[in-house]
Formats: sequence, C-alpha cells, structure tokens
Amino acid sequence: MSNIVLMTRRVASAAATDMMHTSSRTTAPLISSFGNLSINNNNISAATTITSNNKQLNYFSSMATKKSNIVELPPNLKFDPRAKSSPFYGADEVETSRRKKQLQKKVEGQEAAAAAATTAAEDVENNDDGDDEYTDIEDDVDDEADEERVLYDLSTKADVPRAIPLPQRLHVPVMDFNSGDEVGTFHLSEKTFGCDPVRVDILQRVVVWQRNKKRGKRNAGARTKTISEVSGSGRKVRNQKGGGIARAGHSRPAHWRGGAKAHGPKGNIQDYTTKLNKKVRRMGMRHALSQKLLEGNLVITNDMASNTHKTKVLDEMLNRFDVSGKYGVTALMVDDAQAKEGSEDEAFVHGGVNVNLKVASGNLHKIKVQNQIACNVYDMLKYKKLFLSLEAVRALEARLEK
Repeated sequence: MSNIVLMTRRVASAAATDMMHTSSRTTAPLISSFGNLSINNNNISAATTITSNNKQLNYFSSMATKKSNIVELPPNLKFDPRAKSSPFYGADEVETSRRKKQLQKKVEGQEAAAAAATTAAEDVENNDDGDDEYTDIEDDVDDEADEERVLYDLSTKADVPRAIPLPQRLHVPVMDFNSGDEVGTFHLSEKTFGCDPVRVDILQRVVVWQRNKKRGKRNAGARTKTISEVSGSGRKVRNQKGGGIARAGHSRPAHWRGGAKAHGPKGNIQDYTTKLNKKVRRMGMRHALSQKLLEGNLVITNDMASNTHKTKVLDEMLNRFDVSGKYGVTALMVDDAQAKEGSEDEAFVHGGVNVNLKVASGNLHKIKVQNQIACNVYDMLKYKKLFLSLEAVRALEARLEK
C-alpha cells in the first residue's frame, strides 16, 4: 500500500515539473516580445499622470484665487455690513448651497419651535410633559444658528478712487458756474498746485500761527489796585474782642465793599501771537492748494458771477456740484473779480467779489465767499471743496510764486 502511494507521488511531481518547463518556454517569447510595449505604456501612464497633476494644480490655484476674495463675517463682531465703516461695505454676500440649507433649516426649526410651543402650551394645560420636547427643539435651532457662516465676496467691492498722477493731474476742466457744464480745460502751475508729497507739518505750523494771530493780545493794559493802593484808613475798625463779630484790622480787605481786588491783573499784556516766516506761510498755501487738487475737491470755474441775489437760485446752482443743501458738502469760494471803470459790471463787484454772490450766500451756512487775497490755509482745510475762478487762479499763482 505504501509503495502504491509513493509511486503516485512521483508521477504527480514529474507531471508538475513538465508543466512548469512548458509554461516557461511559451511565456518567455511573449514577455520578450511585449517588453517594449510595457515600457511605452509606463511612459504614457506617467505623462498622463503629469498632465492630470498640472490640471489639478491649475484648478486648485484658480480655486485659491477665488477663495482669497471670500471672507467670512466673524460671528463675534456686532456691526452692520451695510455701514460705510464696515470692511464688508459694498461686497455681495455669497449664497452657498450650505448657507441656503442652513437658512432653510433655520426657518423649518423656527416653524417647528412655534408648533412645539403651541403644543407645549396645550400640554401645560393638560399637565403633560411637553416642556422637555420644546426645549430640545429650541436647542437644535440654536445649534444650527451657531453653525451658520456668512461669507462675502470682496471682489465685488467698488474700487477705491485713486489720485491722478502728475503732471496729468494739473490738466483740469473748467466748469460753467451757472450751468455746471464743462466749457474748457486749463493747465495749472506745477509750482503752486503740484507739490508732491504734501507737507502736513507745514500745514500744521501755518494753522497754529493763524489761530494764534486770531487770538491776538489780551488784557491790553488792565490793572487793579492792591490793598496798599486802594483808598482807606489804616486804623483798626472795631475792637478785637467782645463784639461777637469777626475781627477786622482795617477797611480795605478784598472781601469788603470798596476794598482791594484779590489776584487782579497787573498790567501785563498777554500776547498769544507767534512768529512764522512769510516763505513758510506761502509754502503752506501752495501745499494746501496741492492737497485740494490731489483729493479731487478743487473746482475751477470760468467766473463766479450771479445774475440774482436770491439764495434759492444760488442753492440750485451749487446742488449741481453736490454742494450746500441738506446733504451737500461745504465749500470755500474764492474769486478775484475786477470791474473796469465806467462799465456796467462795476456796480456788481465789491472787494473783488460779485455782490449778488456775496448777498445770496449770506444765508447758506455751508458756503463762504472771499477774495483771493483773504484765502488762507485754515479755511481751505475747514471746507470740503474749493472753488476757484480763473482770475483767482492767475492771481494766486502770481502771488505765491514770487
């Protein structure tokens, strides 16, 4: 029995060996013949992988660029995105599918909470346990509200206005004062209107000097009498003791009628004026004019002649420039009107300003009209816009470029 088993094992092993040799002989040429094909397939697969990777990189880079403009509104900040002070002012809210689902869930949760509240009220009347269910639903709604994300796309915000570079900034349009239309162009002087950068320190020095000059001198020669100078005897007024009243030595103390003045002025003049060189004051004027041009708040007009003294007509004309009125800005109007002797316009010009314009602007608190000789740094910084007539521009350039 053991010999038969042994024989069977030998036959099986021999047959397996023959099958292995046969398979090796048949598969060898196949491997050698398809070797190049396998290599080429590897190259193609590698190239395909690189291409797909590049497409993925481009896709993710574009997504990163898009997502860089998407900003989330922090939930801990309590402000209205519609406010001008908000960094999200002017940006559109991104309505994502998740956001829509959250809003929909919130509405459904509110409806469910309202229904649960109604049910809870009925259960309370019936002494049921409906309060726990209402509390659970309300907690779910609060959790969903906490998970809400408000996103804004900053690419939809309006562009910040940029200043026109020099020297193109000096080429300005000339506006008609009565109609508000453009009637021509004018090239400003670079020495007067082209100061870059604007020296804020010079403007501060000129403003301080101007305010100190307006404060001027106080207490010009005021002087009061002391106890030694006021009239009155030096004798003792009453007995020191026994009168039941305060003791007194003489009749000239400061708290008595007809007595001296305590801590009064001694005749010293309080002078608040300071000194500032004329060259620095002219420099301040040039930098203030350059600042108005840089901001875009400089308006050049052909003239400032008004046909009537009515305030309503002047207010309508200024509304075309977004000046005055209820929502308009303030404006400083500088003119240098010169009337020829014997002409009809001589009666309408006084002090270098049109009389009708001066009278009409009297009731407009946002407007100030003055001659170019009175134009100063403080008023230019105080008022938003600056109106200059062509005559005033020529006079300022001639005066400030000396």
